[in-house]
Amino acid sequence: MNLKNSKKIIVGKIFSPYGILGWIKLFSFTEKIKKIFKYKPLLYFYKKKIKTLKIKLWKKYKNFFLVKIKNINTRTQALLLKNKEIFIYSKQLKKKKNEYYWYEIINLKVFNVEKIFLGKVTDIIRTPTNDILKIIFISSKKDKKIEKLIPFVEKKIIKKISLKKKYIIINIKGLIF
Repeated sequence: MNLKNSKKIIVGKIFSPYGILGWIKLFSFTEKIKKIFKYKPLLYFYKKKIKTLKIKLWKKYKNFFLVKIKNINTRTQALLLKNKEIFIYSKQLKKKKNEYYWYEIINLKVFNVEKIFLGKVTDIIRTPTNDILKIIFISSKKDKKIEKLIPFVEKKIIKKISLKKKYIIINIKGLIF
């Protein structure tokens, strides 16, 4: 599989060294935070080159992980990794039919069921019940931009998503604008 032709997806970040033996603090951005360790390889940029993060040991600590990296044995060596973003390639992701990753949804154009352009998805907010799309709408009043939040409820509100053509069709009947 040629990974380099696919999109880079940030899945975590190294924040700082931990202790004197080369351990680092790693924050996971994955939905289930431990899932970050299932992705192989985990990558990062070092001196403009892509490097593999070779994890020997890890343990959960508070809201992040303490990680021991192969050949990183001192605090000074660990400092070289400070603030490095950890990424994978999109082709490493596996998903089911009608499943979407956030990076695929952000920047999609949004149309209503009458095919009138409404705006673009700018962000997604996670809630316990369902995700919320943050959309910048184009108001008919002097092209004023308005931010609206739309529940990501498929079939009822989200009628169609085309990743290929980069659009979402929503049913906004009953929603207040």
